[in-house]
Amino acid sequence: MRIATIREIKDVARTLLVQEGPENVTIRAIAREMGMTAPAVYRYFSSRDALILQLRVDIFAEMARYMRGVIGQLPEGEPGRRLIGGARALRVWAIKHPHEFGLILGPWAPGLGREETKPERTMGWVFGSVFSDLVSDLWRVRGFPAPEEDELEPALARQLGALSEDQGVDMPPGAIAVMLRCWARLYGVISMEALGHMSFGLSEGKCFFEFELRDLCAMLDITEFYDEAA
Repeated sequence: MRIATIREIKDVARTLLVQEGPENVTIRAIAREMGMTAPAVYRYFSSRDALILQLRVDIFAEMARYMRGVIGQLPEGEPGRRLIGGARALRVWAIKHPHEFGLILGPWAPGLGREETKPERTMGWVFGSVFSDLVSDLWRVRGFPAPEEDELEPALARQLGALSEDQGVDMPPGAIAVMLRCWARLYGVISMEALGHMSFGLSEGKCFFEFELRDLCAMLDITEFYDEAA
């Protein structure tokens, strides 16, 4: 019963997130929807932040599962095609779930469960590892243009080396820098569309996303897979 109640609390919280926005995901509102008292809900989650944090954990994992499901339908020996498919899958999920995407990767409001701590970075890497694995596979199978370590600023090279050690990213610092550059561009264009910031100039964002994706394919030297993966 406890597990079922926790699941119901999180389901109600997510419904409130989608229908009314993150600021309205409160213990009192959840209790009202469930016919419980607020103190009763606190028996399952010690605070609103604890509830939101768990909601974010679940959403990160859900997004990662969706991407891995799409990628898993593509041939294992073709990392270029899988990377393109993964990028498109991320956009599809974000467009279908803009409120959830905003909660985990969008602009952040204070007091909504986010902390710059190791657990926060760990749950983000549940999703981040999907993209990292795709790029690592590409590097291992065929490589792509990347700067040498001595071409990077020393401070940046140290940070990239630490990332490699901490998360087991099997690429040299220059290749990791390219990976992060690609991620930043994908994240930026998807966020702008999913969160409604592209509407000032474009009626829909898919064409611009594909414009950017094709450029990233050129950066990674996998343009030959672009049209085939469409």
